[in-house]
Amino acid sequence: MTRSTRDMIPGCARDRIARAMPSPDAEVRALQPWYHDFSRFGLQTQFPPRRADQLRALFNTLRRRLDPSYVEKGERFSLRRFLKPAPPAHVANQGAKEQVIEAYLQRCLADLPSAAPECLDLFCADGYYACLLATLRPNAHITGVDLDPQEIRRAQTAARLLKLPALRFEVGDVWDVTRAGRAYDLVLCTGGLYHLAQPAEFVRALRPVARRFLVVQSVVTLETDDPNYFVTPAPGWKHGSRFTHAALGRWLTEAGWRILDSALRELPANPRRCDRGSSFYCCAAG
Repeated sequence: MTRSTRDMIPGCARDRIARAMPSPDAEVRALQPWYHDFSRFGLQTQFPPRRADQLRALFNTLRRRLDPSYVEKGERFSLRRFLKPAPPAHVANQGAKEQVIEAYLQRCLADLPSAAPECLDLFCADGYYACLLATLRPNAHITGVDLDPQEIRRAQTAARLLKLPALRFEVGDVWDVTRAGRAYDLVLCTGGLYHLAQPAEFVRALRPVARRFLVVQSVVTLETDDPNYFVTPAPGWKHGSRFTHAALGRWLTEAGWRILDSALRELPANPRRCDRGSSFYCCAAG
């Protein structure tokens, strides 16, 4: 509705229209649970639980689990989790990941030309790191890809509410991206490799996709540091894989990446040692 159109509507009618339009808070609440806490951008995505929200989350979870396309993520279904929830593990782990990822993004962006770089965020989830990229380099063209339509709805909502028009989000398979024939200056791949049964092959497939830089983060096991350790499916899961920080580094090197920096951290909210490691690599095209 344009300003001139608004001015033609009587005040009482404008009030009714305003009440009928969803508030940003209501939009964000309707998309719970969010994978990340967006408060650093001025957008609240984490709220104290309300009974109506808990029942809605329970209903949505049951509905998703009945969907044939549901992707199991190793989480046990528990009524207690809905009726007396603890802080989400992914939000609790965010602080352990964000500092390293942001430092790597800043390093890569500093070496990219001032002209608008093309950036790709794979496994983008709710678009948190795509939004971070947009704040670090406002002129960048950023595309986020995730297989989950609900995550893409969250990402699109966040980008709109944060007024980040250069962000574009798509529902898609990351393997299809590697076959699309398009290259980007910077590729960000966080939180997704361990969901793949063939992560080493995927790292190789990314080689022609990233022209300049690749930033990778993945859950890894802390039970061993063997560079040859690899199991699929991941322990206790029906999909995915588990490997070590050293194994990921070996795959990257064998795929032709030049490793600029790496780090290994712990994810405090993950109780099992096979899920507790967080591996980071900042790479340049060799």
